[in-house]
Amino acid sequence: MNNKVVIDVETKKTFSEVGGLQSNHHLLGISFVGVYSYSENKYFGFLEKDLAILEKILLSTKPQIIGFNTKAFDNKVLQPYFKKLLIADLPQLDILEEITNELGFRLKLESVAKGTIGEGKSGTGLDAIRYFREKDFDSLAKYCLVDVRVTKEVYEFGRQHGCLYYFGGGEKRAIPIKWGDAPTLAEVIAQAFQQHRRLQIRYYELDEKEKREVIDSKIDILTMDNNKIKIFCHTKDKQKELKLPQILTAKISDETYAHQAALI
Repeated sequence: MNNKVVIDVETKKTFSEVGGLQSNHHLLGISFVGVYSYSENKYFGFLEKDLAILEKILLSTKPQIIGFNTKAFDNKVLQPYFKKLLIADLPQLDILEEITNELGFRLKLESVAKGTIGEGKSGTGLDAIRYFREKDFDSLAKYCLVDVRVTKEVYEFGRQHGCLYYFGGGEKRAIPIKWGDAPTLAEVIAQAFQQHRRLQIRYYELDEKEKREVIDSKIDILTMDNNKIKIFCHTKDKQKELKLPQILTAKISDETYAHQAALI
């Protein structure tokens, strides 16, 4: 699990400025690369002048590359900067490729992130290009690293749940994925409910303005009905109803509880 990195690349130019999509990735130029390292449990940022350092790190650690459209875009933009490393030779998990193979069509990260973790991107690639041209490198770094975090959370949701979600035809639809862990989060929650075991979970809620709040809490499961659970949330000190896709992570604790005690 630890030898993995999540990557996102921002460019100096658009495809329209370099003659279109066909084999012109090398003309786009890199303004910033955002990376999350699982082994370091830390986010890193690399400007164009720092890419030799990134190549050295990837050469020595040979991590799995995780991203959204990395094979068709990020890898091709990065490769001209690397003298010794063939990035395509590293292990790859391209979330967009997995989705396209399953559904038969492409989706945007914005749609998948909104459907899966309740939060989308902080802007568009055009914003990143504008930040670069205005020499606003703080905003450029922030934008890129938010994309890295969102991609990381989408990947981890897939590992926990065995699926992702997107909005299509006015409803939320599931996408089965192949990199999920066993047991799934739903199975962990069912086990905790059956054994009256307290859970440590991380879940999100959306307010009236669709702003996401992420809560870490111990919970007692009061009832469980297919895709919904009624809980007592110790952080909020009240009962709540959650849909399973709202839960980002779940771990069974050593504590047990009585249902009737949780209802007091």
